[in-house]
Amino acid sequence: MLGKRLKALRLGMNQTQQQIADHLGITRAAYSHFENDRNEPDGETIVKLAELFQVSTDYLLGRQSLANFAPPSKRVQTVAAHIDENVTDEQMEDILNYIDFIKQRHTQKD
Repeated sequence: MLGKRLKALRLGMNQTQQQIADHLGITRAAYSHFENDRNEPDGETIVKLAELFQVSTDYLLGRQSLANFAPPSKRVQTVAAHIDENVTDEQMEDILNYIDFIKQRHTQKD
């Protein structure tokens, strides 16, 4: 079940196995084994995958149904595609804060 969910989430984000493996700091073959249910990721990797795919660890592990999962919006995926993967957490927070600022400013003009 984990493998099918990982593959569906990866394809939903238009990412390759190599891109996910690079994000995790593992080989493409190791990630492929997760998707094909040959190996299971350790706890730390499951947390990283949940954060990357913006789902709960319970969803990845099959403890939460698809009905409780909302994939990132197309807009969020588009913004994420334009952000360098080397962006730090602090930089990402600044980007998100700026987006919120622009949204508020736009709302005030209406």
